[in-house]
Amino acid sequence: MPIEDPTVPWSSPFQKVASIRIVEQTFDSEEQMAFGENMSFNPWNSLPAHKPLGSFNRARKVAYETMSKYRHNCKEEPMFEPKDTPDFLTEPFNAEKYV
Repeated sequence: MPIEDPTVPWSSPFQKVASIRIVEQTFDSEEQMAFGENMSFNPWNSLPAHKPLGSFNRARKVAYETMSKYRHNCKEEPMFEPKDTPDFLTEPFNAEKYV
């Protein structure tokens, strides 16, 4: 299918490849709320095999990065990528572990 031309409708059949289960979390501290508020969503934070494809998505990447930098600059907050830890859902929250 033509990845570089988003105006061409795809004719391939839909094929389910996965289901995502998101476990409910409780964010009830100021530290947790600030941590979440200062993160930036970016679809490129994924495995290389799952990165968005095509010129349309490359343009989106620039927009996402620009808006994130602007938002963080306005709030005078540093930009960071959270780190994964094996106890993310089981230990008391400590933002220092994920920065």
